[in-house]
Amino acid sequence: MHALIAILIFMVVYFFIISEKINRVIPAILGAVLLLFFGVFKNPADVFTKYIDFNTIFLLIGMMAFVFTIQETGFFEYVAFKILKISKGSLKKTFLLLNFAVFTFSAFLDNVTTILIFVPITLAIADAVEIEPSFMIIAEIISSNIGGTTTLIGDPPNIMIGSAAKLSFLNFVMNTGVAGIIIFTVSIFVIYLLNFKSLNVKFESSTFQNAERFNEKKVRKSFLLVILTILLFSIQEFIKVENSIIALGMGFLAILIVGDKEPGDYLGKIEWETIFFFIGLFIVTGALEDTGVLEKFAEYLEKAFGGSERMFGLSLFSTSFVMSGFVDNIPFTATMIPIIKSLPRVNPEIFVNLKPIWWALSLGACLGGNLTPIGASANVVALAILEKSQRKKMGFWRFLKNTLLINILVFVIALIFLDIRYF
Repeated sequence: MHALIAILIFMVVYFFIISEKINRVIPAILGAVLLLFFGVFKNPADVFTKYIDFNTIFLLIGMMAFVFTIQETGFFEYVAFKILKISKGSLKKTFLLLNFAVFTFSAFLDNVTTILIFVPITLAIADAVEIEPSFMIIAEIISSNIGGTTTLIGDPPNIMIGSAAKLSFLNFVMNTGVAGIIIFTVSIFVIYLLNFKSLNVKFESSTFQNAERFNEKKVRKSFLLVILTILLFSIQEFIKVENSIIALGMGFLAILIVGDKEPGDYLGKIEWETIFFFIGLFIVTGALEDTGVLEKFAEYLEKAFGGSERMFGLSLFSTSFVMSGFVDNIPFTATMIPIIKSLPRVNPEIFVNLKPIWWALSLGACLGGNLTPIGASANVVALAILEKSQRKKMGFWRFLKNTLLINILVFVIALIFLDIRYF
């Protein structure tokens, strides 16, 4: 009965999110409240200790405080103008440079952190050359999620898979990394062609070198803070400090060093609507895990396709890709890991080497985040910043319309890659 309630509430919440009839945070929170009201969770305390990812929540709060603080120093505009200068008056070069940077950063940093750094820069550039920035932000969302696929530390599912399967950083680089580079190159080239007219803008780079609008002392301090933040995130695995702690620390350090207002003025700018949306979504998808819905689905997948390594691997990739567009890829990955580990016991003749199966799960879980505007944390954050900046909402269907071709390409390329290389 509880599983049925969890499924029904999940479907209703997503109906309202997709239909855009009401603000998405309302169905997300009300759905979470109903799940708790009906006692769907076996242990209600698990909601706050197991299913709400407070590491992500505090990462968002800390990085938003950090970004909004250094934004007022003119740092992002300064970097934007430097990029425009390097591009020598070509918006095409600017577009490619930005996406390459996002792709690279996302391979080593949390995707949300990368988006929070580069989206304000992109908006400043779009404002400077007077173009509509939506396609540039969507391109960076796609670049970020693909970049996160390429390394062990690029996306949480990869960390979980690496730990469970004893796969090294180099293992990921040589497998999902190769796939990621191919997919990124094709995706950005297609987006480039689709928006060729918008990118065919020439400008005089000297027009944007207006140093008077920047407080050079504060910009230098902001630059050092950004470098320190990136460094700390890069070595986070070695210093054994949660990325949320780093984000919160750097957020308040930025307020202390470059802020000239009260902390409340900066904290008031945090996208609290986005924060509560995540909390609601974590609970709604957590109910599917708690009631065994995801586990039953994984068992069905094993029974239906477990007789062939190729069929199971490709079906796992396809399922992971679609599911990750609608359900948090972390609980889905966590559910699939023990299923995959059990395959050699269920069918020892077929599942001798599990590495191809792990790569299928990794690619599906990470790349599927581009499927919908709520498929990954980076998507939600980037679109929230875009909406606030442009006062123009990027709805569910508009996002799908703008990314459908790319997602089909990504899916097909990854499927072919897996089939040719492993199966």
